[in-house]
Amino acid sequence: MGRDRSRPVTAMNADIVIATRNRRAALELTVPLWHDELGNRGRIIVVDSSDDHASVVAGVGALAERGVGRCEVVRGLAGLTKQRNLGLSLVTAPVVIFPDDDSVPFPGALDAVLKVYELDTDGRIGAVCTAESPVPPKGVLGSAGAYRMGPGDKIKQRVAHARARLERRWAPDPFILHGRSRWSRFQMPAWAAEEDVVPVEWMTGFRMSFRTEVIRRIRFNESMSQYALFEDVDASFGVWRTHLVVGARRGRIYHHRFPGARGDGVRMGATQVLNRAYVVCRHAEPGSEACRGLQAYGRYKVAQYAAGAWKSAHNRARLRGAVRAQGWVSTLVDAKPEELDGVYARAMEACLRAGAARAGST
Repeated sequence: MGRDRSRPVTAMNADIVIATRNRRAALELTVPLWHDELGNRGRIIVVDSSDDHASVVAGVGALAERGVGRCEVVRGLAGLTKQRNLGLSLVTAPVVIFPDDDSVPFPGALDAVLKVYELDTDGRIGAVCTAESPVPPKGVLGSAGAYRMGPGDKIKQRVAHARARLERRWAPDPFILHGRSRWSRFQMPAWAAEEDVVPVEWMTGFRMSFRTEVIRRIRFNESMSQYALFEDVDASFGVWRTHLVVGARRGRIYHHRFPGARGDGVRMGATQVLNRAYVVCRHAEPGSEACRGLQAYGRYKVAQYAAGAWKSAHNRARLRGAVRAQGWVSTLVDAKPEELDGVYARAMEACLRAGAARAGST
């Protein structure tokens, strides 16, 4: 699938930073698509922490031989925030795009994003995301080779979307509460409605972009280590302190989630609760609706995990991690700003240490 080069494009340049680890097959699928979108308007920077780095270098080199140019691979330490910050240090364009290694752009997705920055002549907008497509672009995944989703992966994806809709209705997420509290503080540009551009609470990591100068001031929070769940929300809330965060709904990206679990069950459960509380406490005012909602939302996550605990040992471990983390939420909420990073680190260490002790006793 190539970009229709007869279609008008914006003149603005962008660099694309892709953090990846042990997923060469994903890169072989998505890097050519991003190059079709980018053309000669910038570079693709792959920040790799794979066990076999040479294989990734060779794979991207093979893509270059097929005509995918201006793409470089650099070695980075494992950890999404560290890798993205390393890539950011190499960016020279005024806009930086941060797709996941399995983000599949529709034709015109990049143009839709860059047009927003181009129209925003007074620099009011600091970050732009596309819309998420529930289906891939036609004809793309049929030749995905080793990079395929099985029936179980597709079911998990549909369930995740349905659960998200249910949560938005019945269990208000503190992230949504805080994000929407920012909307009234900034005025949308007059041209936004005509261009189908809307404010968003935050940007999901697989489809986010920033003005380079804005994200360089904020950077990705390296206190959120390894998988760094909600690092995208944290960065979005950092932008909301000074700039608008918007969605360009005429652009679409499909997230073709790579099969495989990320992290052990205890870590997953603890991170879901702790990282949400940490991010909210970093950005929301004490006593705000978002801060007040953390306890109730944490109890909801614990109940959700409890309902599925019977299915597997992994699910039971996830429940234990969430329960332990829930016990730290009030401590995070009460922490002074200068103490918050330390409290978060101690909480995560305590949850994981308890999980390791439990595993060692079985």
